[in-house]
Amino acid sequence: MTEAAPKRQSCHGSCHCGLTKYIVFLTLPHPFSSSHPPQGMAQEVYRCNCSTCYKMNFFHVHPANPRDDFILLSPLDPDHTLSTYQCHDKQRKFYFCPKCGVRCFTFTGVGETNVVSLTELATEDQERKKKEGNQEIWRAKWDGENATRPYVSVNATTIDLREDFDLRVLIEQKRVQYFDDRSEPEEKKKEARWDRPHYGGSY
Repeated sequence: MTEAAPKRQSCHGSCHCGLTKYIVFLTLPHPFSSSHPPQGMAQEVYRCNCSTCYKMNFFHVHPANPRDDFILLSPLDPDHTLSTYQCHDKQRKFYFCPKCGVRCFTFTGVGETNVVSLTELATEDQERKKKEGNQEIWRAKWDGENATRPYVSVNATTIDLREDFDLRVLIEQKRVQYFDDRSEPEEKKKEARWDRPHYGGSY
């Protein structure tokens, strides 16, 4: 069976209790593998072996555009409503739901609220298009310059189940990158690889 051509899709996700709800726009099926590595600031699906990501079991999905490819539907003020965890340089915020404890995304930068047309943003769900209109959302603020680029990463396990984004398949087809972030500063970090996690990491 021939795999469908990759195209931009709107993927809904949430924490377990539904307090956190978001849409992340991904190119699916995820097109990258060891033979077709991502170029530049492209969409990435990866695992990190650092102690923070390992203990959180964070399965990173890094959308290509931090402003246009991730919108938070609720809450609209994550710094006030959600709980956060920061470590090391205290730059990155790991947001988690104060009710159910699920971590949906991590963020570095400045966020802002906007009003957007979800009808225009929806890509493949015609029934959803009929129901969605203008809505206030929260997303990264970005002027397009690399020097001010925010960092957004979604926890893949919080994306609603869909056939074209199956984490088992991504692992089996070696489309998940494994990064080494556990080596000591005096050691040289190992190159990213696709076949298995680095020491201290997980599939």
